Amino acid sequence: MARLSKVEHLLYQCPDGLTVQQIADKCNVCTRTTRRDLEALELEVGVPIWQDKAKWGIAPGHFLPPISFTLPEAMTIFLAARLLLSYSNAYHPSIDSAFMKLNSAVPPPLRNQIARTIEWMQKLNKDDRFRHVMDTLANAWINGRKVKIWYQALGRKDVNERIIEPYFIQPAALEHANYVIGYCHHTKKILTFKVERITSVELLKDHYTVPESFDANKYLGSAWGITVSGKAELIKLRFDPAVGRIAQETKWHPSQITKMQPDGSAIVTFKLPITQEFVSFIMLWGERVEVLEPEGLRERMRHVAHEMEGLYKGTGHE
Repeated sequence: MARLSKVEHLLYQCPDGLTVQQIADKCNVCTRTTRRDLEALELEVGVPIWQDKAKWGIAPGHFLPPISFTLPEAMTIFLAARLLLSYSNAYHPSIDSAFMKLNSAVPPPLRNQIARTIEWMQKLNKDDRFRHVMDTLANAWINGRKVKIWYQALGRKDVNERIIEPYFIQPAALEHANYVIGYCHHTKKILTFKVERITSVELLKDHYTVPESFDANKYLGSAWGITVSGKAELIKLRFDPAVGRIAQETKWHPSQITKMQPDGSAIVTFKLPITQEFVSFIMLWGERVEVLEPEGLRERMRHVAHEMEGLYKGTGHE
């Protein structure tokens, strides 16, 4: 039954259908077993299965049965939702309802912790404007509808009106923020907009389709954080012995290579564009991290250090 449920969920997630071989590979069984499973789903469970040449699928309109979670699966969802709360620091009804549903499918020890999280979360500040903007963007993204946004860019007092096609919504833990990536009709480019800077949003009737060539994982793959700009460079940092182990334990970026040194320090290399977000990351470590390469970034950090020294000279503010 567990395998039949998995096959049903696989087919539901692939509206264009899957081949018997694809299903068998995902379930780690032979194709003969998969054919029996498909027959059982249709005749014994009552799932409306369709077949078109080599592909199998579920007829539109079919609803999945209630989902049960293993303990590791429930923990994964719980930790993901806790992470969402930790950077938003605001109450959102959708997180509340998701926790409530999750709480009905987990063992008592985890259930108690989720109940406490719900109780704590309900005391957080409510941001109705942000919730409306995020819900509208999500609606537009899922249903393929354009939106008109009113956006106040960083450092600007005026609010600009844009029509965009949302391609992806991405949370950014480093910035404690959310971003929508989409095609901007004003600039004719794919741009990234910080959701917190959208003052208002309107769902339009016009539809769009996300290009097959757009892959959010590849689009953001070389970026540090959410900013996608510039050419990737080889960056080498030295974390001194006091924080070398932290560098060894932490995977900040997919391109990261960490080599521990005999004195306990760590040489960490990255392959990514140098953005303000990455410079801010280096500054967080203060004197504990030294830029070894490239020389341009090393000089930039010298300038930052010089400016900070000038800022803190004297006896303080009056």
